[in-house]
Amino acid sequence: MNQLLLLTMLLPSAVDVPDGSLLVLKNSNKPVASWTGAEVTHVAVVVHKGGQPWVYEATPAKVRQLPLPSYWKELAELNARRDPETSVLLLRPKTSYSADEVQRLKQSMNAQLGRRYSIKGYVRGKPSGGIHCAEFVSSALASTGRFEFDEPHYAISPAEFYTQVRQKHEPAVRLTFKPKASNDSWCSKTWKRWAGFSSWCSWACYESWTFCR
Repeated sequence: MNQLLLLTMLLPSAVDVPDGSLLVLKNSNKPVASWTGAEVTHVAVVVHKGGQPWVYEATPAKVRQLPLPSYWKELAELNARRDPETSVLLLRPKTSYSADEVQRLKQSMNAQLGRRYSIKGYVRGKPSGGIHCAEFVSSALASTGRFEFDEPHYAISPAEFYTQVRQKHEPAVRLTFKPKASNDSWCSKTWKRWAGFSSWCSWACYESWTFCR
């Protein structure tokens, strides 16, 4: 049975997240869940920079990086208004990554920063100009020489990725988020929600347009 770990925004350092750790999200993206028929809908990877853990992921609208504490905070805020909540599994590598492997991992991911997020390659079964989360992470892991995948990276769903890599990781740890009470005003909270919604809609409209080409 997975260990249950309670996180708060006051104690982000309570979790040990070594280089190459994976974050596996369930119920985080309804379009992905619909296309793949699975509850695992997103994957991301963690590496350290300047002694601090950073998350790399391909997410609407593009590939990005952000500090791990900021990522925890985002998830907690999203879960405060989601039903069902997004759940997160932490997969830590059984064998620590070498300095050379970490460097190759970073080089692969840094080269993709800013690339447009798209599930078009997965849906159509051929490469596209964009990249989706499992494609991004599987490509990065393959660059280290540790992993080989059964399919082209663009054809791997988050759930399939999870199935293929879990044996090389420690048993998954389930993370539960307890959001810290916010002091933001109603206007500030509303602005943040609409800004996020607007960004997602912009990506969705462009993604829909590319499918028509």
